[in-house]
Amino acid sequence: MDFEQLIHACEQAHNYLQGTAISAVNQPLTIRNWLFGYYIVEYEQNGEDRAKYGTELLNKLADRLSGKKIKGLYERNLRNCRQFYLVYPEISQVLCDYALPGSIWRSVTAKSHKEQKDRSFTGVDINMLLSRISYTHIIELIWEKDSTKRVFYEVEAIKGNWSVRQLKRQMGSLLYERTGLSTDKKGHPRHPSLRWLLYIRPLPRTPCC
Repeated sequence: MDFEQLIHACEQAHNYLQGTAISAVNQPLTIRNWLFGYYIVEYEQNGEDRAKYGTELLNKLADRLSGKKIKGLYERNLRNCRQFYLVYPEISQVLCDYALPGSIWRSVTAKSHKEQKDRSFTGVDINMLLSRISYTHIIELIWEKDSTKRVFYEVEAIKGNWSVRQLKRQMGSLLYERTGLSTDKKGHPRHPSLRWLLYIRPLPRTPCC
């Protein structure tokens, strides 16, 4: 992949997904941004001309995508997309559900499946996550470095139907730390949200076909 191919891949994903009807939880937008993140990481790792752009890659990419009439993608937004992919590579397993053209998802699923094989920690089922919280919620979650805390807030946001403002407030007020995460005699977490985690199972690791 070179820089022009990176632009084309992002443009193709945007054009395909932008026409889907907008809903309270805009899953196509979330998937589009995840794909942008994947393409950026792939280019940073293997781009034929990546040395030419260096630390200016995201700014240059934002400028070019703006020229393609893809609005709202600034350097910070693309940085969020990249972090989104890095935190949730398992989203590749549900790309088939969005009827994406094979040219978009085949290489993505194969690459992401390979990168996931050593990940043992699992959180909320990806289909549930994508259907219950918005991409704006996800932006708040992806910068939490502690995976257990991140899943705690995923669960709480879904159970409480939190707005983005509520999620930010609860994360800022250290709800996770304030709940007291001691365990009972059987070693089960006392907090109801964490007890729910005991029943969360990973999606099958087989990529789409």
